[in-house]
Amino acid sequence: MFWKTPQIVDWVRGRPFAWVDDLITDADRAWVEAHHQGPALLHHVDPKAGLTADDFAHPAAWARQLG
Repeated sequence: MFWKTPQIVDWVRGRPFAWVDDLITDADRAWVEAHHQGPALLHHVDPKAGLTADDFAHPAAWARQLG
C-alpha cells in the first residue's frame, strides 16, 4: 500500500474523490474500499507513458456519472 493512501482517505472524509497516480496498487484499492464510505476512483497512470488522453477522460466520465 502507498504511504499516502490513509492520509488521502482521511482528508476526503467520505466525499467522492478521484485519485490519479502512477503508484496505485491493488492494496491501495482494497484499503480505500475497506475504509472509505463514499465513491472513489483510483486511476493508475503508466509511468512509462505519462498522462494520456484516457487519464483525463476516464476520471471526467466517472465524475459526470456521479451527477
